[in-house]
Amino acid sequence: MRSFFSFLAIAFFSLVIGAQAQNVIQLEPVISGLSSPILATSARDGSNRLFIVEQSGKIRVMASPTATTATTFIDLTAKISCCGERGLLGLAFHPQYATNRKFYVNYTRIFDGTTVVAEYQASAGDANLADTTERVLLTVDQPYTNHNGGMIAFGQDGFLYIGMGDGGSGNDPENRAQNIESLLGKMLRIDVNSTSAGLPYAIPADNPLVGVAGRDEIYATGLRNPWRFSFDRQTGDLYAGDVGQDVNEEIDIIRRGGNYGWRVLEGTRCTNLGPGACNNSTFIPPIYEYQHVGANCSGSVTGGYVYRGTRSTFPAGAYVFGDFCKGTITQLNNNNGTRQAQLLMDTAFPVSSFGEDEAGELYALNYGGTLYRLVSAAPRALANVSAASYEPRLMPDAIATAFGTGLATGTQTATTLPLPTALLETRVYVRDGNGLETQAQLFYVSPTQINFLMPPSNLTSSDNIVTIISGAGLVSRQTMVATGPLAPGLFSYNATGRGIAAALALRVKADNSQTYESIARFDQASNQWVPVPIDLGPETDRVFLVAFGTGFRFALIPPFSRIITFGETAGEITFLGAHPSLIGVDQVNALLPRSLIGRGLLDVVLRTGVYTANTVQIQVK
Repeated sequence: MRSFFSFLAIAFFSLVIGAQAQNVIQLEPVISGLSSPILATSARDGSNRLFIVEQSGKIRVMASPTATTATTFIDLTAKISCCGERGLLGLAFHPQYATNRKFYVNYTRIFDGTTVVAEYQASAGDANLADTTERVLLTVDQPYTNHNGGMIAFGQDGFLYIGMGDGGSGNDPENRAQNIESLLGKMLRIDVNSTSAGLPYAIPADNPLVGVAGRDEIYATGLRNPWRFSFDRQTGDLYAGDVGQDVNEEIDIIRRGGNYGWRVLEGTRCTNLGPGACNNSTFIPPIYEYQHVGANCSGSVTGGYVYRGTRSTFPAGAYVFGDFCKGTITQLNNNNGTRQAQLLMDTAFPVSSFGEDEAGELYALNYGGTLYRLVSAAPRALANVSAASYEPRLMPDAIATAFGTGLATGTQTATTLPLPTALLETRVYVRDGNGLETQAQLFYVSPTQINFLMPPSNLTSSDNIVTIISGAGLVSRQTMVATGPLAPGLFSYNATGRGIAAALALRVKADNSQTYESIARFDQASNQWVPVPIDLGPETDRVFLVAFGTGFRFALIPPFSRIITFGETAGEITFLGAHPSLIGVDQVNALLPRSLIGRGLLDVVLRTGVYTANTVQIQVK
């Protein structure tokens, strides 16, 4: 392994060439130094201000989305039980906030962890400061410390929606999510503009359980922990990310009266927990789900927003969500009813929430204290090429190199087998012409270069989409051409794919003894590689050029031709195929004709099928 990576380090030098590219999503820091931020939102009052909720109890206000500082809008710390999954968890501004100054919060109460939904008002004299007078609308007892939900938002109907987790512990031990007499594990909907039956709020007349058994506040049932939900500004659809238990994370569109299955189902997975059968046709499946494995926060979906901004940062109608544990940010596209997920970035931080400003542009929140704006920018990688020939022509199982800037947070080389699919949290994904996306194995990453192995599944000759995701959340997505069956390239000791061959001479003597000899050395005076002349020796010696490259191993399969020339002289190929131990490296052995004696510097050209490898050079004594 060690010698292999040393060899690759010699062969891979930086190169910048043009490439067909498309814009990518990147994180633009807006403000740091926040205390466990869990939401960013606007009042939609025409002020373009951005409000940030800190779990410990403060709401901050920024004068505009481009501001670099925030002041305290209200401090509820003294009321809050924090932290873990408790704290100040939600904020929603009244649809008529511009005139009535009312806003609503969801928090867990300090002395017993009870969920409180309360109304406040901004100060009449200072729009950036709130009054501390509280009107409690709703309280919900919490039997455990986790699964509090916490998101609140107004729908297009003017009613306040409240996301409630199942009450906590694990696997909903008291089956609260399916119990219509409990507010836990539900989406609730109330009217904050009226009161009824002694309540500080009214019940919308079309709530599904009005007039029948069950709590009238319930809008939908069967949720585990809808940590973050949002409304599509255009359609009014309610998208919720429901955090899973052991296996599945899910995205749901919440409908009035819908039952989303928990704890009978986790997404579409039957839990065998009951209380009913898993094949209940009334359960509404998620629009998208993904699996996670392992313990200690291996997956926790963070619901996001449907993009309706004006800057074309995302396609209109795309849903952007994340994962707190994985640190991923994903775009969910709707292609004629089929939902397709596209990983945008794998950040180095827990994605606690997303935000939406007044213009509909989206933000991501690092639970560690930073608010980022999601922006569309030119890709950072400038080239994806064959690691041997430096041509944008690749094939399955071939070694590729990406050059650019910001590709990784540092430098790291793979040291284990099988090769990792992540180094310093940098990952490479290759999508072929059939839409199959595969995560590539990595040899090496640095801020300016990544060496990766083209997946064996990418067999089509059409363009491949290469996505590079770094731990800093910086992404490159580019189109590159794969030739399909062959893309021959030979390693050389320089940065253009031409020059001195990165090869060895194999001498076989009359007694069949074998020795390997160097054909190049690094000259300190000239700061470059220079050839070491190959001595063909006596007629009893047979000397072979052993050249290494990538992209030609399948030339052994008929009807591909295999030709190698030294200058204008044909050589005899005695071996061509995959190197027996070096991953992704191909090898060709060719007998050097004795007629080359005294010819000096010679071009070596390998042709496989209709493709010609890059020209490298040797020197014959």
